[in-house]
Amino acid sequence: MNGTTIIFIHGFASSSRSTKAKYLHDQGQDLPGVDFHAIDLNPTPTDFRYLTTTGAINRLRQYVVDREIETVQLMGSSFGGLVAMYYAHRYGNVGKILLLAPLLRWRLDWLSEEEIEIWRKRGTVRVPHYGFGGKIPLEFGFYVDGQQYQEGVPPAKPVRIIHGREDNVVPVGTSRRYAVKHPEQVELFEVEAGHVLNDHLDMIWEHVQGFLLEG
Repeated sequence: MNGTTIIFIHGFASSSRSTKAKYLHDQGQDLPGVDFHAIDLNPTPTDFRYLTTTGAINRLRQYVVDREIETVQLMGSSFGGLVAMYYAHRYGNVGKILLLAPLLRWRLDWLSEEEIEIWRKRGTVRVPHYGFGGKIPLEFGFYVDGQQYQEGVPPAKPVRIIHGREDNVVPVGTSRRYAVKHPEQVELFEVEAGHVLNDHLDMIWEHVQGFLLEG
């Protein structure tokens, strides 16, 4: 494919119809030679029920292969950041990666050990899903599969991170430590915001143009 292809990967319990995805898609329409995609990791409630990190990475890979995209620029939001980083580490056909409040290694802080044990015994837990509305069942396989992604991976390509200082979902300290550990490949931009970053869409678009579309 000619031109530049950007794929946006949404966060956990979100969708390709999120505020960020819609905004970025609309902005991308005005740029010649730029092909913007927002992949949906869980297009139906059933897909979400069986969501795993491995499955999300595989879905992204199949999306790229089906469209014969040779080199892709990745944007990952929250859980989508983890998917982006592991995809680039595994497959390599990535130019640059722009991450928004990223999950850099798999973790599950929203459930206690007791709640996780109940989840294991029951087989599913009901999770609030912003894309579908209401609570959707999620199989315990998400937890089992996630254990292999707890360490994270080094940056396979140049990475820029935008992270809110008041993020209480994925604390900014994770991104700070990652940037310090990989100073030659990772840039961190901190903003006064929480996890969602929807009040900074124009600034995010500036980074798309100045980083993903640069050179």
